[in-house]
Amino acid sequence: TISELSVLIKGEANTQIRLTVLRGQERKEFTVTRKAFQTPVATARMLEGNIGLITIENFDERCAQETIAAIEELTAQGAEALIFDVRNNPGGYANELVKVLDYILPKGDLFRTVDYRGVEDVDKSDARCIEGVPMAVLVNGDSYSAAEFFAAALQEYGAATIIGEKTSGKGYFQTTLKLDDGSAVGLSVGKYYTPKGVSLADTGVTPDILLPMDAEMALQLYYDRLDPMEDIQIQAALEALK
Repeated sequence: TISELSVLIKGEANTQIRLTVLRGQERKEFTVTRKAFQTPVATARMLEGNIGLITIENFDERCAQETIAAIEELTAQGAEALIFDVRNNPGGYANELVKVLDYILPKGDLFRTVDYRGVEDVDKSDARCIEGVPMAVLVNGDSYSAAEFFAAALQEYGAATIIGEKTSGKGYFQTTLKLDDGSAVGLSVGKYYTPKGVSLADTGVTPDILLPMDAEMALQLYYDRLDPMEDIQIQAALEALK
């Protein structure tokens, strides 16, 4: 499988590995030098009607930096509205989520965590925000964790129209305990809440415009082969923002 192959190939940077590849009936060998590389976390694209599309792949490191840069790039190009695509987004770091929300939303609560001792922590936004720009967020059943809370926050503030399918419904955060044999155990140690104190556990975010994809279109989306003109959820967002 891909994951098994990845384990075999990964190693220390600047070391080499020999790969044998079967192409049809031909076997070819390649010597490859291992290097660290980064894939974009957030990408920007201008669609029809001066509407900008920002695809956020995850909320890992560089998410806030790249998402904010994408917003500024599109607004500099004259974007009059924005679509955020967090479909198939597996989530990531809460601090990256909070930075993005702080940039977009006005002064107020952004994200809540409560640990199992009952200690609550609330992240808040300052007054600086995006004003006068209509927004939409695209979600699906594989929008998970931080991606869900991103959509939920914009929905609760009335800042964006949520379009697509109900999200997965994660409401807990974990800590990882490494064991002596090299394995690890992930334990849920607290709960996540939206700005208004709502848990998404087992419920997820319900879109304002519920619009499911068929299996074939969802597969094309997953493999990044779906043209925006053929994407029914992007088209619905364009129509809503007009």
